[in-house]
Amino acid sequence: MNTCVGVLLFVFGGVCLAQTPPDGALRGKAAYPESETAAAWRGLAASYVRKAYKDQTLDTDPALNGRVDTVMAAVGAAVAAIDVRFENASWSAILIREFGHGAAAFPGETILVDANFVRALQLNDDELALILSHEAAHIVAGHAAAKLSFMAEFLGREKVPTARTALLEFLANDSYAAVFQPKARAQEREADMVGAAIFLASGYDPQRALDLFDKLADLEPGEGELAPDPHDTARARKQAVSGVIAQLQQYQARCGPDLR
Repeated sequence: MNTCVGVLLFVFGGVCLAQTPPDGALRGKAAYPESETAAAWRGLAASYVRKAYKDQTLDTDPALNGRVDTVMAAVGAAVAAIDVRFENASWSAILIREFGHGAAAFPGETILVDANFVRALQLNDDELALILSHEAAHIVAGHAAAKLSFMAEFLGREKVPTARTALLEFLANDSYAAVFQPKARAQEREADMVGAAIFLASGYDPQRALDLFDKLADLEPGEGELAPDPHDTARARKQAVSGVIAQLQQYQARCGPDLR
């Protein structure tokens, strides 16, 4: 493991967690076994892929798939370099047209990406790396398990005795997402911070990558029209991520020129 980058991930992950209230900690004891939680989320990812296959919306463009696979491999290698739990992980990014989300991460090291989103924003490889690093950070931080633990605490284990029932219940009613919103926002901020460490270890260009947030800003509704969103505004996210990257680069310089 690259010691310097590993320390950075720990430091910046810890900073974000320190901002989370004690009664809303994102990494408390999981309500369900890790294997059970991962299986529930993997099942959801598989259902999206099956539907895309049935609807013929899996994107098969070889050039775009090749680009995404290359970037995903670099991001996966960066995660492995800074977290020993993922040393032997096999990451995959699957392109789906009209997926409805820019990208979404699932345990099992699977990231689903909206191909239309990639094309519409004309994302370069550096911007793709930042997106995939953010999504990988959700997996590294265990955010999927935290969401189901929230459901167990909110509804009681009698109503959601398994990870699968907790996930199905969460998906069945938008009101649960609204209640989870404060924790979801804390998760997104953590994913931005930890994702910055992963991104920097991947070797892509930060300045080119940060242009992503300018493109996202153009997609945001006007003032007074903001829909509920766990993410901060694109402008705020750019400032936060660029600040983290700048601090990481300072640490990187102290570690020596051999650090990517």
